[in-house]
Amino acid sequence: MVEDWVKDLTEEVLGGSPVAIGHRYTHPQDGLVEVVDGHYWGRHGLSNFWYWKVVATGEIHHGYAGDWPEVRIPG
Repeated sequence: MVEDWVKDLTEEVLGGSPVAIGHRYTHPQDGLVEVVDGHYWGRHGLSNFWYWKVVATGEIHHGYAGDWPEVRIPG
């Protein structure tokens, strides 16, 4: 398991998670997506591996998240 001080130091330099489960983003290739699973930290270190649903098609894709613009849904 990754020690908290390692997480704190890493996030101080790199920032925290670029995405969150349940949030929607504009993906560079897939367009509007909703993150459905994944995590920023893995058991042994930084992971940043996620699963997202392409809103237009319902397809599930996966990979590493980047600095994707978040899409806020008015409500």
